[in-house]
Amino acid sequence: MKVVLSGSTGYIGSEILTQCLNHPSITSILVLSRRDPGNLADHPKVKVTIVDDFTSYNEPTVDELKTADAAIWCLGTYNGNEKVDIEFPLTFINAIKTRPPGSAQFRYVQLSGAFTEPPPKEGEKERFLWYFSNGRRIRGAAEAKVLEAADDSSQGGLAVYVVKPGAVLPRDRATLQKYVFGDSLSITIDELGATMADLAVHGNEQKVFRNQEVIKHARMLQEKLG
Repeated sequence: MKVVLSGSTGYIGSEILTQCLNHPSITSILVLSRRDPGNLADHPKVKVTIVDDFTSYNEPTVDELKTADAAIWCLGTYNGNEKVDIEFPLTFINAIKTRPPGSAQFRYVQLSGAFTEPPPKEGEKERFLWYFSNGRRIRGAAEAKVLEAADDSSQGGLAVYVVKPGAVLPRDRATLQKYVFGDSLSITIDELGATMADLAVHGNEQKVFRNQEVIKHARMLQEKLG
């Protein structure tokens, strides 16, 4: 299967890339990048497409996107940028929605965060937030909009999954995760990567995965591997 990946040069995105390269069901990875990722394009599984503007794809790029089966979206900010965090993923999703009627279901996996703030319901006021208020609100709005995009998709052609990790620790910090932070507040990067890659490949009935649920899913995958 063919998976699109954005944000592959970041801390989490690079782990997702590794998981995809090692996954036996993923035969092709289309990396969307704003800059040349070096020798990554030399890997036989990888095709790199340089995107100058993530709010406007050219026709050849859209045609390439429509041949994919899934996407993992890791491109985003922590401090909150509406263009990057909302417009970029929605532009991508709208491009996927131009696939012909009757196309196989496309699985879209969005990296978000544990402490995002959802938009207030009608008639409610915004809550006061003590820290990172702008980033939390914008990323919460992004979650809502990408989930709505799946609801608006005709004939169920788009499945959206939102993954909300806490503090993402290196692989060798599993002991620190368990005894200092606990499973509710942190996750190791390989657990996060394994879950996101699996959602892209197999999907799931659950649409939103919080930190503990991501860990549980990753450990279930590890048990299957023996």
